[in-house]
Amino acid sequence: MDRSATCLFGIRNYGVDINGYVRHPKLGLCMWLQQRSSTKQTWPDKWDNMVGGGLSVGHSILETAHKEAMEEASIPTDLLNNLISAGCVSFYFESERGLFPNTEFVFDLELPLEFVPQNADGEVQKFELLTAQQCVERILSPEFKTTSAPVTLDFLIRHGFISAENEPYYNMIMELLHVPLQNIYNNQSFKENGQVITNSNV
Repeated sequence: MDRSATCLFGIRNYGVDINGYVRHPKLGLCMWLQQRSSTKQTWPDKWDNMVGGGLSVGHSILETAHKEAMEEASIPTDLLNNLISAGCVSFYFESERGLFPNTEFVFDLELPLEFVPQNADGEVQKFELLTAQQCVERILSPEFKTTSAPVTLDFLIRHGFISAENEPYYNMIMELLHVPLQNIYNNQSFKENGQVITNSNV
């Protein structure tokens, strides 16, 4: 099934995201964000994480991360060797297009100050380096891709910029970033022709 059709049936989607960041000597923690091309079929012109893409059949998570990093941001192999697996976020999103139970496998990549990402596949308009506070403001704006915000929030939490000390809804945010889709889908069952089948078999 084509990924674009999964939302019609509420089938889980899997993706890979890379948080590209630098530790600026004056500005502190900064992140690279991309603005999606105006010709993208989904979320055109919206701001997004530095690198992200769907997980396709036949490709591993790490292979997908490398592929998307080279296509979207022209990140060379020597820098990609520094990718750090940072877990995953899972969330449930609903729009006029359908239902989106998403699990995103997340990587962090600290980049040298002199590196500037360059798009190679025509799907990105531009990149921008933002401070952590500017990232918060950007993801809260309607200009940011809704389904990418959890990945950026997760990064800012893990790196200590957002905490229980400065965010009154911290506990709720943490729960929303880790919706137990695996348990929800595996524990639900349906009857078909008198036989019980689980979502994992659909």
